[in-house]
Amino acid sequence: MAKADTTGRETKGERTRRRIMSEARAMIEEMGIDAISQDAVAKKVGITQSALRHHFPTRESMFDAIFDHVFSGFYRSAEQILLEPGSQPRQRLLKLCTLHLGYAMSESDRVALQSFAHYLYNPDLLARQSSWYQWIAGHYAALLGAIRPELDEKTRHGRALAILTLSIGTWITVGKSRPPWPTLPGDEARSALLASIELLIES
Repeated sequence: MAKADTTGRETKGERTRRRIMSEARAMIEEMGIDAISQDAVAKKVGITQSALRHHFPTRESMFDAIFDHVFSGFYRSAEQILLEPGSQPRQRLLKLCTLHLGYAMSESDRVALQSFAHYLYNPDLLARQSSWYQWIAGHYAALLGAIRPELDEKTRHGRALAILTLSIGTWITVGKSRPPWPTLPGDEARSALLASIELLIES
């Protein structure tokens, strides 16, 4: 495959791959992965099956790439917050948590939840997901230690795990496709979750 030129423009192959992933992701959102075939995606994109298989030899490899792309995008956003200069530990931790909650409430929970299930059957993706959980929880614990130096290591890591679990659980309880939470609609639900995280930081 030809490489992109120095101006940063995509090659034809890169554009095709991106279109395949975009259309397949939209189909996952609409129908779920069980209803999707390579043939259906190829027709949606307007290419032949052989052209699609050039980029994704199997149906599973296509899903792997889509879910890995979603995962990697959030990883980069979290990393940017951690690398920002000048932020105090408490501010940085709350910014990370706000990012995670906002992502879970605004992005497709249908895609996210299907990706979680898909990871369970792909050891490489599952290992990457687990590594990311450990990475972000490790940063949560380190920031908690900077905020509350009197907390012992076990307490810091326990609270970091609780924060991560609250954030991931947002997909299930107040995700984009869920009806509004009866007593905490919209931003009130996010505020309540952030308040619970603040209690884990301060108590």
